[in-house]
Amino acid sequence: MPRRAIDLGLRIKEMLQHVEELPQEAIAPLSHYKRTSTDLWNSLLYVERAFSQDDLYPAVVQRHLGRLNGMILVNLIETFERFLKEIAAVAIDYLAPFTLDDRFDEFPVHGSNLASFYGAGAIGKALCESATWLKCAEINKRFRKLLARPFQDGDFYLFPGNNHNPPAERFRLPIMDLIWQIRHTMVHNVGVITQSDALKIRLLAKEPLLNSPRVLLPTRDDLRYLKRFLDEAAQSCNQRIGNRLAELLTLLHGGDPTLFVAQEKANALSSVFGASLTVAGIAGTVPLP
Repeated sequence: MPRRAIDLGLRIKEMLQHVEELPQEAIAPLSHYKRTSTDLWNSLLYVERAFSQDDLYPAVVQRHLGRLNGMILVNLIETFERFLKEIAAVAIDYLAPFTLDDRFDEFPVHGSNLASFYGAGAIGKALCESATWLKCAEINKRFRKLLARPFQDGDFYLFPGNNHNPPAERFRLPIMDLIWQIRHTMVHNVGVITQSDALKIRLLAKEPLLNSPRVLLPTRDDLRYLKRFLDEAAQSCNQRIGNRLAELLTLLHGGDPTLFVAQEKANALSSVFGASLTVAGIAGTVPLP
């Protein structure tokens, strides 16, 4: 008797039912980032323990772990990209009700995309989620405009270059550019460093590379150092963006104290950014865990 045909299209649609609620940490961009990156690292540790059995062939184990490392590498970078989207959306939601300038023009959105967010209750998500955040130049452009002082061009660079402040943060820019390129190689070429990729990586890394094409095989240490770099970058971005938002809200409140209650805004801001932030001279409180 012939096997009954499987409707693969239907099965793929059923995939969309296999979901779960967002973790509690998703209420704040940095805590959401930390939860996901920690889960990814714990997944690697679990598989490593499972593969530590004596009756497994070492070469086979290494081959499978190499493939897993590549997938985790991509997910770590994508987790950081999502963090940037979420924290930009938060900034937009805090500033949108109180500003009249053109700071949101760096976030163009088509009507069809905007319609899909109807009822979401957050303009920040509508402006940020449909875009990609994979180039430092574009990321800088968006945040510089978004976090500008009222009716000014803006001087806030999330990843400052040689002529931008603060100098202590300049070291992140070239490494982030390289990370975005590595992500491109892993996602679009399944780890194959093509000749064109090799040229870009060579220029970004300023290091000689082996002849291409080659397959990128990240090691466990590679992932550990990548995660540490991204963890520190996320922490720094969260602190700097939170402080800048508090400064902008203070300026807006100074121009019109009836815009909002400073204590309420300071508390809300401190809760989202996980640190006490001061708005109009009033320090916010951070809820207990």
